[in-house]
Amino acid sequence: MAEHAQLFGLFHSFETAFRSTVAVTLERHYDHQRWWRKIYDELRNGNKARSVKKIGTVPIPSDAAHSLGEIIYAIDGDRFQRNLVGGFVNGFQFVEACDLSHIARLIEDHWSIFSSRFVRGPNRLSLDHFKRKFKTVRDARNDVYHHKSIARMTDVVFNAEDLLDYLDFSLNFVCTKIGEATHTNLKFAVAVEIRHRTW
Repeated sequence: MAEHAQLFGLFHSFETAFRSTVAVTLERHYDHQRWWRKIYDELRNGNKARSVKKIGTVPIPSDAAHSLGEIIYAIDGDRFQRNLVGGFVNGFQFVEACDLSHIARLIEDHWSIFSSRFVRGPNRLSLDHFKRKFKTVRDARNDVYHHKSIARMTDVVFNAEDLLDYLDFSLNFVCTKIGEATHTNLKFAVAVEIRHRTW
């Protein structure tokens, strides 16, 4: 539990940074706050997501349109039972409803747009390396959120820190600040007793 609590700041930072990056980048690229809306409307009209070739005047790759359609179905249900997506007014609301795997998929399907962020000096991160690094962090995050122990914690920290550094985000700085923060301790009303099997 102590290890999991220690990782919460890392996962929170990772998710927030990548969700924000995707929201801002795709809004700018498609020059539209509701860049998913055209695909959403086509799906609601019974058409396939791949039928959308442009968002406004900007072309969208067929695979990216298909992925976006699948993400919309994942959020709303394949019969739009939850009816959430239609009410989103900007990219931040859309990505907040996405699973972390959807965030990775949006980046991968728009790699030609995002790849310029993943450059350090003369070296450019490949899409395959991005996928592996992101998956390492995402799998660990899912294990922690499902109360499973995780192996190779060093790899998780290394990959999260490395990917966030490409976004000009210092995980070291943020986690240090979290550790230094003064917080109010939880207050408990039930006294500790022998029956609680404490040590």
